[in-house]
Amino acid sequence: MAECPPRTVAIVGGGVAGMTLAAALDPERFAVTVYEAAPERAVYGGAFAVWPAALRALERIGAREGVESAGHPHPTGALRDITGTTMLTLPSPGMTLVPRGRLLAVIREHVPSQVQHVRAEVGDPTTLTEDVVIGADGVRSRVRPLVAGGTARRRSSPFVTLRGMAPGEPPKGQDGEYWGPGFLFGIVPAAGGTYWFSGHPSAIGPEPLDATEVARDALTALPATAAPHLRERLGEVAEKAPRGVVATRLWSAPPLRRYVRGRYVVIGDAGHAMLPNLGRGACEAIIDAVTLAEALRDEELLRWQLRRLAPTQAMRIGAAAIMRGATSRRLTPAREAVLSGAGRVTGTR
Repeated sequence: MAECPPRTVAIVGGGVAGMTLAAALDPERFAVTVYEAAPERAVYGGAFAVWPAALRALERIGAREGVESAGHPHPTGALRDITGTTMLTLPSPGMTLVPRGRLLAVIREHVPSQVQHVRAEVGDPTTLTEDVVIGADGVRSRVRPLVAGGTARRRSSPFVTLRGMAPGEPPKGQDGEYWGPGFLFGIVPAAGGTYWFSGHPSAIGPEPLDATEVARDALTALPATAAPHLRERLGEVAEKAPRGVVATRLWSAPPLRRYVRGRYVVIGDAGHAMLPNLGRGACEAIIDAVTLAEALRDEELLRWQLRRLAPTQAMRIGAAAIMRGATSRRLTPAREAVLSGAGRVTGTR
């Protein structure tokens, strides 16, 4: 009896979601091709928080140990007001912070040699001849319209962001998230240095955004009471942006009712791009990919969709709500009173 030939799978996008899926698919059962126009572009973008559920998923492709070695454990997280005063300190659920380039490098080490890599932009996914076409092509996904139809356009947020890495660990008492009226800033120890980010509402644009211009815009939006080291960081970027500092508008995916239609599937940001406030975007992309590989093996795509749709859509909504709450001018007094009160009650202020 002749053996069945491997099913063919096209993965559109070579970022975290796409490469994790390529690593997770059994090369004896699937002939995989990854289409990525600019593989080098995928290494930029600061650092990712990798939560325990994503670490467990990475363990299934043999990458957990490498990711933990490449990252920095994140035992606690301080919420501060814009002046730098600690409102509340939260224990971490065991996450690891990993620079994006290092995370991708570790995952790529586990991609089977049989996987084909095509350096090309897929303008029309319907021209791909593979049995299954996976959209791992981010918030601007061209596969998403084939799954969701006319509801598939990405959604702009009012916020622009700067993200970068700085040498050395942050000085004691500076790490954490700073929530203020119309402004958010973060400083987090990461492998190889300090990951920092800022976010504020702005009409600057269109993209691509220049980091120095966004930093100057951020300085005008930064409250006068902000901790001095926040102004110093933005001032350095406004003078001359260090290599690797990325400026973007924050976008999100539209609400979706499905991730699967026929031979087309979306994962990661293509399906549920969210604002970064939960630190879950990369985690959910990894979990999507590993569980999708199992679903393809077992031919249970609709069950996979049922399992992944509700929680990821809820996170997309929740992340946007946190960003609004963290930066609301109107809610600033109440927000600071509630968080500081919680810190006093729990002894974590």
